[in-house]
Amino acid sequence: MRKKDRTYNILFISISIIGITLLHYLTVASKWGIHDFYRRLYYIPMIVSAFKFRLRGGLLASLIISILYAPHLLLYFGEMNIEVLNQFLEIVIFIIIGTGTGFLVESDFKKKKRLEIQIKKLTNLENYTQNILDSITNGFIAVDRNLMIKSMNKEGQKLFQLDGGLEGRNLSTLFVEYDHVEKILKDVLKYNKKVLNMEIKCISKDEKDVYVKLFAYPLLSITDKIEGIVLVLEDVSEIRKLESQVRTAEKLSAVGELASGVAHEIRNPLGIIKTISQTIYEDTEDEELKEGLEIIIHEIDRANSVIQSLLNFAKPNIHEGKFQSIDGLIQDILLITKKYAQQNHIEMNYELQEDVKLFVDSEALKQAFVNIIFNAVQAMPDRGDLHVRLLKEKNWVKVSFEDSGIGISQEKIEKIFEPFYTTKDTGTGLGLSITHRIIEEHKGYMEVDSAIGKGTRIDVYLPILKEGEQDD
Repeated sequence: MRKKDRTYNILFISISIIGITLLHYLTVASKWGIHDFYRRLYYIPMIVSAFKFRLRGGLLASLIISILYAPHLLLYFGEMNIEVLNQFLEIVIFIIIGTGTGFLVESDFKKKKRLEIQIKKLTNLENYTQNILDSITNGFIAVDRNLMIKSMNKEGQKLFQLDGGLEGRNLSTLFVEYDHVEKILKDVLKYNKKVLNMEIKCISKDEKDVYVKLFAYPLLSITDKIEGIVLVLEDVSEIRKLESQVRTAEKLSAVGELASGVAHEIRNPLGIIKTISQTIYEDTEDEELKEGLEIIIHEIDRANSVIQSLLNFAKPNIHEGKFQSIDGLIQDILLITKKYAQQNHIEMNYELQEDVKLFVDSEALKQAFVNIIFNAVQAMPDRGDLHVRLLKEKNWVKVSFEDSGIGISQEKIEKIFEPFYTTKDTGTGLGLSITHRIIEEHKGYMEVDSAIGKGTRIDVYLPILKEGEQDD
């Protein structure tokens, strides 16, 4: 009870008792019938006191009323007789009613208090349990026997990019191959078994691939009856991406070593063939033979160009590194590629959010970025836009190249950094492989996001290293 309400209640009870008592004492000469009416008015403050202040209030109010009311009886009757004794018996009833009402209210109050304590304990336990679930770094989902979602923790909502839970909805809204998942989960319910390490693909709002390892456990009641299933989802999307990067790096390293050896072995005989062809070309007067020799020399030059690409791919690309502005480097690249873009009716836009100085081999990095820009321009045969952005994300510099071209399918995205793989009719398929290697040698990485008919975005991440760290 608030202090203000308590004061008002005490004031009302006190004024009521005093007022009724004054009525008794100020009308002593009146007939007893009016005093009978006044006496019954005492029950009002007595019961109010019992309800507001429980046992203590009911007992105290009845005692005060009894003490104030008793002298009036002697004044009114003037002698001890049966009427007076009846009225004293009424005083005893005052005390019994006040005490009894107070006791009942006190008992009810204690029950309510115990109930409140239990509700508070349950609420605290529920909040504590929810806090534990929300602190788990894996997604947690509880479903009933009909595979309807009953609860989901914050990590689960984050995994599926939800603003709130999906309580009351079916699991089919979460998984791509739901029929397969449903069959396995029904086996969990039917045979009371567990499912561990099942890798599945989830439905994502931004249409990106989200892969999880699913663990399913039967949800048992106190009587060991299966009431549903507990699903634990471990996001392995980044792990899959890292594994893919490692596989690509290993493949590039192996191909690089092979390419280096093969390129040298092929280059020597080609050089001899070209020399002999040029000598014969200069000594002969046969026009038909000269025409054939020109073709041979041209094809040898083309083969040498491919071999040079192989050697560029195979050898380390960072020769002389120094700290320099990435914005300045990009400005130089855009100046170099501007004419090429204009010839292909491509409009290039550059957006700078924050410039950072990095320890880089400018020539190698220029080669990497030029390869990306040329690929983007070639992906827009019917005009288009190329947006280049430079920004800082935590300890990384991000250079983003986004075109409005034909796009790349998901299957092909996984192969674009492989040597000799190309989606174009011409080319060696080494451009992006060399780019990937250059970025890796700068201790960075690349991410590709593309959609058919919408375009492609390649994000290059380069670490922000302090002086002294570049040699680690």
